[in-house]
Amino acid sequence: MDAPVDLRPLLREAHADADPETLQAIDDGLDVAELERNLTLTVEERILQMDEMLAFLASLRAGMPHAPAER
Repeated sequence: MDAPVDLRPLLREAHADADPETLQAIDDGLDVAELERNLTLTVEERILQMDEMLAFLASLRAGMPHAPAER
């Protein structure tokens, strides 16, 4: 399997004029592009996104032979 692509240089270039905290977040591996995309969503869109992820996780758990109990 190939190693994951390191997007930090591209993100640093795209955010060259960002504040030091944002640059540090990029260096720490935070996907600021995904964060920015999520900040453009409305509350309703974020809730729908979360519901879709929860449904996906439930389908994964259902297919696991020894799935952990729901919390």
